[in-house]
Amino acid sequence: MRTRLTITLKDSVVRRVDRYVDGSRIRNRSHAIEYLLNKSLYASQTQAVILAGGTGLGMRPYTYELPKAMLPIKQKPLLEYQITRLRDAGVHDIILCIGERGEEIEKYFGKGERFNITITYCRDGEKRLGTGGALQKAKKYIGSSPFLLLYGDVYTDIDIKDMLSFHVQHGEMVTMVLKSLREVKQYGQITMRGTKVTGFGRSNLVNAGIYVCNQEVFEYMPSQEVFQFETVLEDLIRKQVVDGYVYDGVWFDVGTPEEYELAIKAAT
Repeated sequence: MRTRLTITLKDSVVRRVDRYVDGSRIRNRSHAIEYLLNKSLYASQTQAVILAGGTGLGMRPYTYELPKAMLPIKQKPLLEYQITRLRDAGVHDIILCIGERGEEIEKYFGKGERFNITITYCRDGEKRLGTGGALQKAKKYIGSSPFLLLYGDVYTDIDIKDMLSFHVQHGEMVTMVLKSLREVKQYGQITMRGTKVTGFGRSNLVNAGIYVCNQEVFEYMPSQEVFQFETVLEDLIRKQVVDGYVYDGVWFDVGTPEEYELAIKAAT
């Protein structure tokens, strides 16, 4: 549903608005104004869930002593880059899902005061819940719709506000960030038609481990305690309720020592 409005703007403001119109992603002046309003309004109302409970087997021996999300990049933990990027985008309510050696994360970040945010911790318990089980357990802390979902081993400089604005404008249940790569052999490849994610197949696009989800996503979670979010995502893709936000900036999945070294070199 849309409501027609009549507004009066200074010519200088209209010229700045018109710079965003590209005829494809931003179709016209009205669309540009809606995009800019969404970008400004939604971040401060949105919570972020970061899945930081992985064991980091692929990062041994680095992860014998530290959780993968706490690996240092230029004297700061990987997770700190995610948290400060969220904060700088206006997202101040963050839920950290932690597991084995999660006390190291809790000790460093505390309740978030030092970073001008609020952190709530959700712990796996005696067994690892998987990405889906961890999110399901965190549901009781999530009040916003949409909310952000990020994997804790990703290093990126993605524009959080732009991603949120895309999600709100397109109106699907899930927006999945897709990264364009030249070498995609170690990643699952994603296919698209328009903005819609259609499935898995030969493509230069991979799942970047960053999502925007509406609360309805919990209605599609299975009843078991341990499961992967990716299995839920596959079902939602079949139901055609997942949009793809294609991102072509800095992104590293810090899952191997080689990717870790590249992230260190790219960090600013």
